[in-house]
Amino acid sequence: MKNLKNGIFAGLISLAIFTTSCNKEKIETTATSEETTGQDSQEGTEVGDESSNIADNAFKGQNITGRYASNYEQYDALSGCATITKDTVNRIITIDFGTTNCLGADGRNRRGKIIVNYTGNYFEQGSVKTITFDNYYRNDNKVEGTRTITNTGLNANNQYTWKIEARNMKITKTDGKFHTWNSDRVRTMLAGYETANWQDDEYTITGDASGTNSNDVTYTATITSPLHRLMSCKWIDKGIIQFENSKGKSRVLDFGNGTCDNQATVEVTGRRGRVVTRTITLK
Repeated sequence: MKNLKNGIFAGLISLAIFTTSCNKEKIETTATSEETTGQDSQEGTEVGDESSNIADNAFKGQNITGRYASNYEQYDALSGCATITKDTVNRIITIDFGTTNCLGADGRNRRGKIIVNYTGNYFEQGSVKTITFDNYYRNDNKVEGTRTITNTGLNANNQYTWKIEARNMKITKTDGKFHTWNSDRVRTMLAGYETANWQDDEYTITGDASGTNSNDVTYTATITSPLHRLMSCKWIDKGIIQFENSKGKSRVLDFGNGTCDNQATVEVTGRRGRVVTRTITLK
């Protein structure tokens, strides 16, 4: 009888260990899976903001035709190899990176064209800028879709603001996988307006988005703490995005405390309250 009880007890212990192990494995697998949504969302935000910044700087360089001149360091930092053509009659700017990869001073390869249709000056209230892509690749990932940026004037703090609508955006990766999204966000300029150097520009971004990640899982994303971007830094350095996906899972992507680095964290909470936090590398 004693041996039977010992056997039952040992079995229960083994079952408990097995169950705990399975739960741990499941939540960690889920956490790994959710890294995909976090990374895809971050990449989408980064690509979108980057295309806007490239377009802005092309607009500011209104006297430039052909290759960037060496004295325009602020433009070289974003491309170093783009040709800008300005059609002032139809108000179209074409930013052509060529048909083969060109490594920009920011360390990213680009090819193809970014096309900008505009109605007025970037800092003119009510002006609209529409960005599209023509066979455009960033680090060999194809970018498609439309971004519309509308200057909504000064806010209560006397800061410039823009409404940014992203529609049918898509990034196709080198392995054939792709992710898509639509978003409605507000961009606020905190600093840098007074100078001609884009590197001292500082922004925050708020709003929400919805999309499908590269594992074909749909999600919604809400910025719960404004994303912060210094143009002298390659990455978003602060801010939080809350995700809800089609599987009923809630996740948090945290870009950190303001340190300029390529690290962020994805936090996943299991059914029993166990929290798994993973660090991801921003692209």
